[in-house]
Amino acid sequence: MKPISAPLQNLVLLRNVVYGGFLNSAGIGFTVYIFAILYPGICATSGMLNELRSGVITMANVGEGSLFIAVPSLLLGMLIFARHGVFKAIYRAQPFLVFLFIFSSMVLFVSLVGADFLISGSQMIQYAITIGVFLLSLCFWQAPTRYIDDALTMAVIALFISLISAALIQGFHEYRWVGLIHPNHYARYAYVALVLHAMLTRRTNLFVFVLCFAAAYMVSARTVMIGMLLFYLGMVCCLNYNAITSRVRQIAGARIAAAFLIAIPLGGLFASFFFDSDRVIDKLIRDLAIFDPDRGVSSGFTGRTDSWSTFFNSMDQFVFFGYGFRSSRYGLHAVHSGVLSYFMDFGLILGGILLTAVIARSVYLVWFGLKDDKRALAAGMAACTTLVIQCFEPDNFNIGFIGAFFFMLILSYIGPTKYLPPQRLRRARPQMSRRIGGESTPLQPGT
Repeated sequence: MKPISAPLQNLVLLRNVVYGGFLNSAGIGFTVYIFAILYPGICATSGMLNELRSGVITMANVGEGSLFIAVPSLLLGMLIFARHGVFKAIYRAQPFLVFLFIFSSMVLFVSLVGADFLISGSQMIQYAITIGVFLLSLCFWQAPTRYIDDALTMAVIALFISLISAALIQGFHEYRWVGLIHPNHYARYAYVALVLHAMLTRRTNLFVFVLCFAAAYMVSARTVMIGMLLFYLGMVCCLNYNAITSRVRQIAGARIAAAFLIAIPLGGLFASFFFDSDRVIDKLIRDLAIFDPDRGVSSGFTGRTDSWSTFFNSMDQFVFFGYGFRSSRYGLHAVHSGVLSYFMDFGLILGGILLTAVIARSVYLVWFGLKDDKRALAAGMAACTTLVIQCFEPDNFNIGFIGAFFFMLILSYIGPTKYLPPQRLRRARPQMSRRIGGESTPLQPGT
């Protein structure tokens, strides 16, 4: 069968949502979750940013309580949606699920007994919610493919509507914030949109990549831009890896590469007659803040080495137990690195186990995707590039942050369901019959 084109595939997905796919509890939960989190940043006035940064107000004050419905809506939507796959997820008993239970029990016990910093029971509640959402994510991927596609389509639409609305209403200012949306958060939402679209369509889309990359560029989120570029190039290389072994494709690829190598310098020379190249270069340097003393390499990646030094100076204090779940996010130890936060929160031993499991899971998804499933490939590449981003950005592994939930969602992907619904199963079952009195009656199994 001839593969469907990318524009037509997107139209089919949209049509499915319009023709009843929006009546999808997970998709509704995704949509409410995204809109509720981004609404305060979009509706904010220009004077609220200084008040937010000075601590006078919070995002909850701006959103008038919208943030409080985000997580409950997500949990309720996924809980209702889990009816499609909860029994299959438990029945399949993935090793990753077994590890999750063992690790969760260890962390809960150790955090209650030996952690150095537990400010309140809210940390344990957040941890319990995080584990619950991870289990619901495992169940999510067990639902029929059509339902999963509808839910992901609604999430992608909600992300693009929010990103575009924030840009149109608030604009891109010199301080890089989009309303009250932090620049790194705004770029991460664009990264999530790129990843979910690739998982939904099981392919790369240059237009979507350019749109998301431009959003990250406008807020000068350099780390997320690197992650986007690695994700896109990795997907392109993996989806076309057969070109390495095919002689015909090798020749075609060499010709295309040669054409690009010739066209790019000529295009740059031609453009120099119409554009001031010095001004273009200066704008790129200014937008990316390459020589900005506050954001340059000499300052330690926006002062990251200063916060990382806290980790290295305190290693001997939390080598076994850590400081407790989310302690690094409560201002006690701001290491400004999601990877180092694993060790800070859980200790070197449990944090190392968690990081090893996440890396192993990411590699497995890429390996499995190369063999059989393009959606697994997209999930694996997203997990790998997210780890790269998390080396320089705060931790995503928490339900209170939008990037965290989708990181858990892609990490929990366990492959397509290969089962028949009960109705189809009955029709597909071979019928054995015997004749009784001139009539044919089906034999039941075991008769």
